[in-house]
Amino acid sequence: MPHIELVPDRKLLKPNFDGYILSLDPVPVLSTDFSNTNGPHRVKPTDQQYSYYHSRLFSMQNHLVRDPWTNGQCYYIDVTGMVQRVSYDSMLGRMRPLVPVFKLTLVASDVGQDQVIANHRYNCSLVFPSEQLCLLSDGCGTVRVLGTGDRTTGREWKLQSTFKLLEHNLTGGVLPGGSVLLDGRLIVRNDQRSLHVVMLQIDYQPAAKSKSLLHWFTLEQSVPSAWTLSVSRTLQSEGYPRYCVLDYHATAILVACNEPFRFLHDSEHPVIMLKSQTMPSDTQDKPAWDQFPFRWTQTLEEVNVTFDKQPDVQYRVMTEPSPPNSESCLKVFVNDVLVIDGSEFCSKIDYERTVWAMDRRTLEITLQKQITGVEWPFLFPGGPEEAVSGGFDIHSQQSYMPPITNLSAPLESCDFEGEQETYYTLERLSCKDHAVTHAVSLGSRPPLFGVTLRAGLPATFVVRHDVDACLWQLLPVPVGTEDCRLQHAGTLHAFGYVQASKRQQKYLGCSPDMGYAVICESHRGIYIYKSSYGASLRNRNGMQVAIGQHQFVSLKDTGEVLGISCEDKMLVLLTEKAIHVLQITTE
Repeated sequence: MPHIELVPDRKLLKPNFDGYILSLDPVPVLSTDFSNTNGPHRVKPTDQQYSYYHSRLFSMQNHLVRDPWTNGQCYYIDVTGMVQRVSYDSMLGRMRPLVPVFKLTLVASDVGQDQVIANHRYNCSLVFPSEQLCLLSDGCGTVRVLGTGDRTTGREWKLQSTFKLLEHNLTGGVLPGGSVLLDGRLIVRNDQRSLHVVMLQIDYQPAAKSKSLLHWFTLEQSVPSAWTLSVSRTLQSEGYPRYCVLDYHATAILVACNEPFRFLHDSEHPVIMLKSQTMPSDTQDKPAWDQFPFRWTQTLEEVNVTFDKQPDVQYRVMTEPSPPNSESCLKVFVNDVLVIDGSEFCSKIDYERTVWAMDRRTLEITLQKQITGVEWPFLFPGGPEEAVSGGFDIHSQQSYMPPITNLSAPLESCDFEGEQETYYTLERLSCKDHAVTHAVSLGSRPPLFGVTLRAGLPATFVVRHDVDACLWQLLPVPVGTEDCRLQHAGTLHAFGYVQASKRQQKYLGCSPDMGYAVICESHRGIYIYKSSYGASLRNRNGMQVAIGQHQFVSLKDTGEVLGISCEDKMLVLLTEKAIHVLQITTE
């Protein structure tokens, strides 16, 4: 499996970029307040949707969807189920009136409806797979294919097909309830048209970690304006996808996550589950330390082993000679089962200084290392991993810290997301053999956001490179080739640094021409970063430097921001009470 290294194009980097200057120039803001009937529709999590994945999905979903095929237009769904078009007249410099284009029948959330659907419903979502088609999900398990025609005219959309995914005999792995649309792509090949749809669903596990399910459906056009579900695929992961798109020919799916996604179901090519992935069900096949678990930690001088005592279980600690060399050997028995054999320790210990203490709840054993100052990579071969210890020596902790990218710039607290390192990987999974064909290591930071730079191409993903943010575009490849080519499409200078310092951020984005980037808070605060200041400046040493422009906009109290749409010369914000258009000028 090839591993792709993201090497930025030096021509798209500015080593002399010297940050942003705060501009006090006002940003014109045009606002349109909602009435009682055209406010945005929003579903909040139920009592059955309180996992972290549910919280992230519901709170971070962008309810204002940009049309990549038409400049200056975006859409949202109001409280009555009407799909409303939001457009901006660049010639007159003002917003056009809202135009309803389709009426969606919303599923009621009261107890009178199906209780399973009511407990596992999601927000409505829509995507534009082509310039004349739209995919619309009601969040309750029904997907509609709509014929939009020329969307610049604002004409009414026509319903072409409706699918209830759970009721179809090909939808293996689909859970009751709804899902959220992530991507859609129209493929025209040999005079045959097919629609590919990717949807996200959260599998809540009360006694275990929740999982993410990606459902990949293929719709074939049997007759004009009629679609039939032909293929369904399901992928599963214990992580949450931060970026998910279909490749140019819809022969593979690209997912960035902290845990790998793997195929569970495929109606076209059956998934072959490896025997190594199945865990033994018989407890006799488990090792002794798995039947009677314990945890161990270490310092540079000693090793601490702790058993949490179980009821009706006998624990014994013995020091007896070992047959090969007749030296003392520590052994721990639990119900006459040998759990720890000191002869298999990673290194020798001082048995004369070994102590243990037992009370009603725990058995604690302290082992003194004969060779101090050395860390044990394991306690004994095949044993459990070392538990995290709060008292670990600070000098040994520093050996695990990642190297500093720029030695002249010290790390700050905003460079670390948390105490536990999480590593993200972008993988390309083929639909033919379900294998990972290419992998990209993204390090400890997930993609910042995704943006469609050009209609018809998969969305680019934005990752941090040093203090910058680089945009990577998936390029088209010949049909039938299992290849993955990523191109450095542009750079948001110093945006990775300023993004890491904002603790209340909700939405991130940039314009298709990359003229500006935006950080949007959940309420009021909007940070706009332009790559050019419009004047050449010199630093104290007389060297010419590049300077960007930073603007801050504080909205009035219009409720929570529910969506953003970035255009080249404007930024559209959807809030609970109004729509705002920020007129942005870039040089």
